Amino acid sequence: MAKPGLNFIHFAAVFGLFMGCWLLLVFYNGLMPFLAITLLFFGGRLGIRKLTGHATKGLGLFKNIFLVLFFISAGFLCSMLRSETNYAYLLDRAQPLNIEENGTWTPLDKANTVDLSETYSSPSVRIHSINVKRNQPGLAGRLLNLIISQRVNVFTFNTSNEFYLVADPNRDFAPLSVSEANERKESSFLINASFYDPSNQALGEVIYCSQQYQSKSSSSGYFKVIDGIPHAGPSSIFDSYKNTPQYSCQAHPSTMKNGVIFDYILNNSFPKWRQRTYRNLVGEKADGSIVFIASGNGGLLDVKEITQLAKLIGVKHATLFDAGIALQYAFKSPGYAMEFSAFNNYVDAGTFVDKVGMELFRKNFIQRSPIYIGVSLKE
Repeated sequence: MAKPGLNFIHFAAVFGLFMGCWLLLVFYNGLMPFLAITLLFFGGRLGIRKLTGHATKGLGLFKNIFLVLFFISAGFLCSMLRSETNYAYLLDRAQPLNIEENGTWTPLDKANTVDLSETYSSPSVRIHSINVKRNQPGLAGRLLNLIISQRVNVFTFNTSNEFYLVADPNRDFAPLSVSEANERKESSFLINASFYDPSNQALGEVIYCSQQYQSKSSSSGYFKVIDGIPHAGPSSIFDSYKNTPQYSCQAHPSTMKNGVIFDYILNNSFPKWRQRTYRNLVGEKADGSIVFIASGNGGLLDVKEITQLAKLIGVKHATLFDAGIALQYAFKSPGYAMEFSAFNNYVDAGTFVDKVGMELFRKNFIQRSPIYIGVSLKE
């Protein structure tokens, strides 16, 4: 029997626990968070029941089945939609971007440096995150800014590592998810690169294992491996290189050369460049190290903003590659691993669903890309 007056407390506490666990499912996706959150709910509900003396009657089994099905379906849906990062699309993205400079939130346009939070370091690679946010007019947005960080991830690789492209030329460069790309060639780091058309065909130049499969387009940016050395930036930096690349892929726009951001980037010359969405920049520092700057959870940027971040961390030449909901990358080494995807890249609903998605939204239900840039650490 319930203790007198505790029935209301029981139901209020269970409802609060339910809502809290539902919010956790929204902001923490994946199998392990799902299991932990589900156990938290059912364990917490049992604890509340014991504290209040509440006894289940009648439809208890059906309620439990409903709750289990709810958590399974909600966890699956949130993971497919990547709600832990795509919630940022519901925030006000019109405000200027703020970054941390010496521990103080500063408008990006006025910043001279940017605080980098190191997440992993070895002789071959350094990984940092940059916290970003935009001031929000609403209470919910301001609360989210206080408790959840929006991030941009920065990977800096020494040239002593092995750089290459990963693709499937035997199947006409059929698109791959990042895990499928890793099955083709196990890598320390992979990130999607070339843009592709509605038939999933890579756009622009593709040189793979020293063989040219596609000719260059009008896009101005490249990633190339020449004589085993990686380079990234606008097409003009490659004028002095005479040897045929082992690998080359092409995208746009190129954003800076010799540390100077191009005027058309500063002016955000095209509407698509002004969209605050997932971004993927590849650059080269003066010492030759290769830098990948990619949106993390909630890190929605326009083209100018990601280029300004690149300049603040010392990138010399840079170009953008494919991103938006196509963005996916993964890093792993002994003792550390991370993976990011902007949308579903695990569940394949079949060619019909992908075809409908491409017709309606120019996006497949499962995100795959034809070309990846890969790195194997040499340590």
